[in-house]
Amino acid sequence: MNQRPKNVIWITTDHQRFDNIAAHGNDEIVTPNMDRLVEGGVSFTQAIVQSPVCMPSRCSFMTGLYPQQSGVTWNGGCLPNDFEPSVARLMSGLGYQTTQIGKLHFQPHEDHDLDPKPRNRYGFDTFYCAEEPGCYEDAYRTWLGTEYPQYKDVFQIERSSSPNRPRLNNPVGHYEGNVIDAPWQASFSGWISQMACRFLDQRHRRGRNQFMHLGFYAPHPPLNPTREMVAPYEGRPISKPDFTDAEVEASNLSSELWDIDRLVEYKRHFYAMTTGIDFAIGQLLEKLEALGELDDTLIILNADHGDACGDHFCLEKYYNLFYDGVVRVPLVFHWPNGIKAKGQRVDSLVELVDILPTLMELCGCPPQDQLMGRSYAAELASGCVPEGREDALTYSYDLEGPQALLTTPEYKYCYAAGCETLWDLRSPEGEGRDVAAERPDVIAIMRQRLLVRMLEAGKSYRSHHHLF
Repeated sequence: MNQRPKNVIWITTDHQRFDNIAAHGNDEIVTPNMDRLVEGGVSFTQAIVQSPVCMPSRCSFMTGLYPQQSGVTWNGGCLPNDFEPSVARLMSGLGYQTTQIGKLHFQPHEDHDLDPKPRNRYGFDTFYCAEEPGCYEDAYRTWLGTEYPQYKDVFQIERSSSPNRPRLNNPVGHYEGNVIDAPWQASFSGWISQMACRFLDQRHRRGRNQFMHLGFYAPHPPLNPTREMVAPYEGRPISKPDFTDAEVEASNLSSELWDIDRLVEYKRHFYAMTTGIDFAIGQLLEKLEALGELDDTLIILNADHGDACGDHFCLEKYYNLFYDGVVRVPLVFHWPNGIKAKGQRVDSLVELVDILPTLMELCGCPPQDQLMGRSYAAELASGCVPEGREDALTYSYDLEGPQALLTTPEYKYCYAAGCETLWDLRSPEGEGRDVAAERPDVIAIMRQRLLVRMLEAGKSYRSHHHLF
């Protein structure tokens, strides 16, 4: 690469589906600033997560390794503080000042404010971590108490371990929506953007190159948008989720509680939370423009996984059936001075594990052997269309055992709880109909391909020196 960006801002969201950006073809959602990133950059339209769960997904794409290699395969694991490779240490090695603001989720966060042990910083020079928006006395709550003390109690939510925490079939105030009468700037998303702008100002005056990871919690429940966030959706038609009667019968959701109207309202407030992130991105873009640094800033936007949003009569992340709404997420690269193609859509499959090697090469570092993903930096810089992958791997391991998905342009093959599922993506039914029993020939091919990918993903990422 002939140049590298002055600033790198990696924006991650939680539960954001690919279609939660208007520029991706959804005219129900309001995201003008994300649209601006899509239209001025490169959007990968088939970006597949390596895990449908927060921690293993984040520990994968921010280390460039598969979950089996990081050792974090389910929520509740912990990435060691000295783990390498990691994005902060790699970017520090390139001379960037590194800052973490918001959600990182490399370690369990439940009741962490009650634990006196030092917090892991994972190589970040500045570490303002807040894993949930209002549970703990963390960086966000401390800031809220000084900047917006009158709203600190308004944004308080139950600890994840609390018996009073709402659940999917007891959703009041968490899943069904709770509009907060407070300025959006006091929200978790508002806190992240204001802190980021402050650091941009400081580093601009000092002439320092900087890397920032901005970890938004939204649109993950609790669905508690401020009035400004929900205002664009008042009276706005929202489509009904897509599901069949058979999916209602198989779901763990209460069909009596979660009727169509309540599911539509879930989507409305979910969209409003996404618009809150968009407000923050807009503030960030304004600051970069005011500093004259927008053209020299690489912005990456992606989510850790999606949300069913009522499709297939499911909500949140549905672990053992890897639906499109859960495993396909936004992935956008925006860098006016470094990415030649503007508004390019890449429709071939890529994995989130590809982000880190692409980032490193865009910043002038040659591809590194220990990173398992592929770099598309040369294509982004030249304006060529990246070829992508022939298939994409998704994996998780919970109390029910290992679960894996192999996605190709034609099929999705899932192994979970001892069962095999095959979806023909070319058929009108798509994920609505399992064709495994009808296509044993395809099942055999996909099973073998999954085996090969799983073996590759389990190999050691560390360098080996042969003695003989």
